[in-house]
Amino acid sequence: MSYLIVVRSEAEEIEKLGSWVLLYGRRKVGKTFLLKKFLRWDCYVSVRRNLTLRVSGAEAGRAKELPGAVGAVLERGGVVVIDEFQRLPWWVLEDLTAYHPEGRLILSGSSLGVTRRVFGPRSPLLGFFTPYKLSLVRPADIVPAVTGRYGAVRGIEAAAYLRDPWLIPLYRGGDVARFVYEYSCRYWESVKALLGEVFAEEERMLTKTYEAVLSLLGSRVWRLNEVANILYVKGLLKEPSSSHVAGFVRNLVEMDLVAPLKIYGSRRKIYRLKSPIMEAYYYLDSKYDVSEREVMYSEVEPTVKLLLRLHVEDLVAELMAEYYRGRREYSLKPEIDLIVTRRGKPVAIGEVKWGSYTNRDLENFYSKTGALPGLKIFVTKEKEKDRYKDVLLVDAEDIASLNLPRL
Repeated sequence: MSYLIVVRSEAEEIEKLGSWVLLYGRRKVGKTFLLKKFLRWDCYVSVRRNLTLRVSGAEAGRAKELPGAVGAVLERGGVVVIDEFQRLPWWVLEDLTAYHPEGRLILSGSSLGVTRRVFGPRSPLLGFFTPYKLSLVRPADIVPAVTGRYGAVRGIEAAAYLRDPWLIPLYRGGDVARFVYEYSCRYWESVKALLGEVFAEEERMLTKTYEAVLSLLGSRVWRLNEVANILYVKGLLKEPSSSHVAGFVRNLVEMDLVAPLKIYGSRRKIYRLKSPIMEAYYYLDSKYDVSEREVMYSEVEPTVKLLLRLHVEDLVAELMAEYYRGRREYSLKPEIDLIVTRRGKPVAIGEVKWGSYTNRDLENFYSKTGALPGLKIFVTKEKEKDRYKDVLLVDAEDIASLNLPRL
């Protein structure tokens, strides 16, 4: 069976920009695949780490030959892609600006920090490119693609992890919990290798402090003051103050490894790992030391299945925010998994119960959300009715087909 190909809506957005574009994002989010498969181009240049070139659609063997070869394509009104452009000598890129605004030049880079260099006040490239950030696959793109092949329930479970594109060719349709176990417990080195690549591209060291922050956030210790206290006890911070850990977290957010989640009705945020498979690795490593010993599936199965439910909850929450064109927020008191707001006002409020549910579950959800405005949605694998009082019941089939009311 051929592996799944997910058509990404970002490709259409990039095409519509119509100008010279800087596409950036962390390693392994699918930039090269998107550019090669879903965008029209006349010349494609890949820059290797040793500065040698692989060129299609033009003749250029060395960096010094690139401006002339690429410029000829641009002068004809063609589209040129330069992948991993940040590896080129800066003078090559500066020479290319002489052809602006002829044709269309798309630069793609795996270093998020490269945007600071391109758009810095002293950059010779400033004013020539429109920036576009690529991150994990959008829920509205991944869910229909995966459920179309593997069915509603399994497809949604798999989609929670396949938003990280490097996992797509590795999944062949089996039990999703076992798949999570494989790549967080048995082949966890893949996750650590990816982290190493991200830090290397950003010219940063994966220090003990960064590792500890990632581990704590992956263990769902989300509040910065808690993270700071634990790091202080471990001797990694001089003071147990959230201000001392905030810089590390800001860098991780910029590197697209950590995402902030706003607390509803507050200016505060909690922080979490953006990649579900990374979170699964750190969560399981903190409980079972999976990086230090061989762990059998039977030992970690209950925790893996708990993580699976949590990650499905996150996928559905992000999908709802995307579908209703709002912002996902989180409530602590009362605890509400999903609040989608527009301009600060709730338009949809939800809970995900990925498994069996009872009328008491519905009543609890109804009672804690009744005072809030917005559509009340209760999501489960398989619903037994369509409504409970003012609560709309939505199951896996509804999610897979995006059979949701418009607001």
